[in-house]
Amino acid sequence: MRCPKCHQGELYPGFTALTYNREGSMIQVRVEGIPAEICSACGEAYLSEEVAQQIFDLVDPLLEVGKTLRETILPPPQINIYFPPLAQAHFKQVIAA
Repeated sequence: MRCPKCHQGELYPGFTALTYNREGSMIQVRVEGIPAEICSACGEAYLSEEVAQQIFDLVDPLLEVGKTLRETILPPPQINIYFPPLAQAHFKQVIAA
């Protein structure tokens, strides 16, 4: 399948990392190892709806907590979430969802 963004590259199964911020939240969440389809030309990552929803369900409460934090002498917290690589059979199932 051709990339919907650049129309040049082909999509291939891979992994991506995304950083989530929300206005008014002092927390930044970086999620690594997200299964996605990646464009071979521009590098754009495409998540299945199911994966995107699961990431949102994981990250949203953390960003909401960040709205209740007040500035302190410490820098704003950054949360890093890392998903270990999936088994090949499970990876194909996740990408197809």
